Amino acid sequence: MNIFHHTVFPSIITETQCDLYRYIRNDLIEWIYNYQLKTDNVIISNRGGWQSPSNFYEQESFSEFKNYIMSNVFQSLTHYNKKFKLANMWININKKGNYNVSHNHPDCIMSGVFWVKTSEKCGQLTFENHHTFAENTLIASIDKNYKNKFNYYHDLKFIPKEATLILFPAHLRHHVEPNESDEDRISIAFNLS
Repeated sequence: MNIFHHTVFPSIITETQCDLYRYIRNDLIEWIYNYQLKTDNVIISNRGGWQSPSNFYEQESFSEFKNYIMSNVFQSLTHYNKKFKLANMWININKKGNYNVSHNHPDCIMSGVFWVKTSEKCGQLTFENHHTFAENTLIASIDKNYKNKFNYYHDLKFIPKEATLILFPAHLRHHVEPNESDEDRISIAFNLS
């Protein structure tokens, strides 16, 4: 007997370790904290912490950092036969206890996050399986090896790591768990159209 398992209708999440980040890291963090001092907080999915306006990247002084991030984004998306363009971008600074509630990103195609500053226990990015309601019993009953092979879980977590870029379809619901460390977690999130 031959048995084949096929993954159907997958959502592709791309994880990229960006090269040469160490050369811009400190300057980028300094730029972000300076920008925060003169900019009001925007509240969308964030609970606590600080979020920038979604057009901050238009600042001329940010162009070097924007070019670095977007160069890595576009190199990571070469498996798509589509030209993407930046729709918006924002900064998140989450202190201890801060988090982001479950949400998705309507009116765009892809979304992403670039981790600028992280530490141990700073809160995982969690993608929620949109089939959980319909397939709860199946998900709970499948063998662990198959769960691992097909990423067939109720949710999928990513540990934030500096210089890491995560790209995902904008419709995927996700949240960011509370920062349990004493250090700020800084990320730059964005949408592509």
